[in-house]
Amino acid sequence: MNQKILLILGVAMLVGCTSSAVRMHEAAFDGNVSLVQRFLDRGVSANAMTRSGTASLHAAAYRGNAAIVEILLRHGANPNLADGRGWISLHQAVDQGHSFVAEMLIESGANVNSRMGDSGFTSLDWAHHRRWPGLAGMLRKLGGLTAAEMDKAVN
Repeated sequence: MNQKILLILGVAMLVGCTSSAVRMHEAAFDGNVSLVQRFLDRGVSANAMTRSGTASLHAAAYRGNAAIVEILLRHGANPNLADGRGWISLHQAVDQGHSFVAEMLIESGANVNSRMGDSGFTSLDWAHHRRWPGLAGMLRKLGGLTAAEMDKAVN
């Protein structure tokens, strides 16, 4: 009986997760440039969100897929669009240490001092936390501040 329930739940999840946004998100995560381009050419929004609250730009930034990040940005992807946790794609790139992608996103308008959801960390805080000193230095040069520095400036 339990196996039957699990099977039904699994099928329901698969059927519910077959939207174009999800498939483009998977292609961005996997680094499939031609498939991402095909979805965009067919009218899928570069800002389309999955049910879990992530967009393809989040996936590409997390994986460091610079070519896909570039394509999505050219098609209007918002570099400041927050996912379900309150992270923007810059946070995803910083989390994984992808300096080049982080720089691309900042140059395309990503807020270098955007706070990371409920934690309140900035990208610079997170680069220090994850022990990415080169990335932290780059963020600092591009105007990155720590949360403490931002809070101090307000008071």
